[in-house]
Amino acid sequence: MVSPWITTIVIIFGILVSIGCVIAYLRVYKNSAWSASRKPESNTPPLAVFPHDEMPMKDQNEPPNNDKH
Repeated sequence: MVSPWITTIVIIFGILVSIGCVIAYLRVYKNSAWSASRKPESNTPPLAVFPHDEMPMKDQNEPPNNDKH
């Protein structure tokens, strides 16, 4: 049988870890709630890889590219 003081230490450690996890979760939740409520600082649209007039043309006669072997 395990000594009572070891059981007490394990229970205290578990309580401290759970309190730490709750605090960490609340900090992450608070930061995500703040970032969701703030407006973005710049309203620039995402950059395209190719400008619209320089998009590569797809050959209609080319078979579909199926990488599944």
